[in-house]
Amino acid sequence: MEFTECVKERLALTLKSGLLCAVMLMPATTLAQSPEMVRSDESIDVATAVEAEDTAASSTAASPAEQRKITRLSGHIQRKYRVSESKARNIVCEAIRNAKQHQLDPELILAVIAVESTFKERAVSRVGARGLMQVMPGSHTRKVREIGGSHQLFDPAKNIHVGSRILVNYLNIDSGNLRRALLRYNGSLGSRSSFPDRVIRIYRDLKRVTVEG
Repeated sequence: MEFTECVKERLALTLKSGLLCAVMLMPATTLAQSPEMVRSDESIDVATAVEAEDTAASSTAASPAEQRKITRLSGHIQRKYRVSESKARNIVCEAIRNAKQHQLDPELILAVIAVESTFKERAVSRVGARGLMQVMPGSHTRKVREIGGSHQLFDPAKNIHVGSRILVNYLNIDSGNLRRALLRYNGSLGSRSSFPDRVIRIYRDLKRVTVEG
């Protein structure tokens, strides 16, 4: 009897010790996993914060007058050409940025885009002109090479950058004569073309949108 009781006591003690060890190990396991979970949450928070900061920075970079212009022009383009809000806003912002850099009106850049591609960044003409401003890679090899090749002309920002450079170059060649510069841009200088008239009409419409809203 005494031997049996002794064995029972030993078994009970062993069981209690095992349970105690299990209880003591649980917090350690939880703590071992917690830093990974915290790091994961922190990564998500940081990524979200950076994205929000970038969006806020791009929005606050423009002056109040530019903000109004961006809102009015992108809203007009969105409605008239059935372009998404984000795409219209991105194109307008790029037009304004390049207009500043090249001393052009952003409405003129947007008017060229409207006639050349109706705001379709993947547009390709039957003669190989590409993107929003329908840049001909073979006619502007150096400029196209500088942006990384002809496939980059499907990038709205790069296309507008190259197209704006070409347009201002033609304006300089033609001493500011917009009609001749547009004919040259379209490759129709020396022939009858409605291209300048269409661009100028939309250019004036966009100027009214900017002023009147």
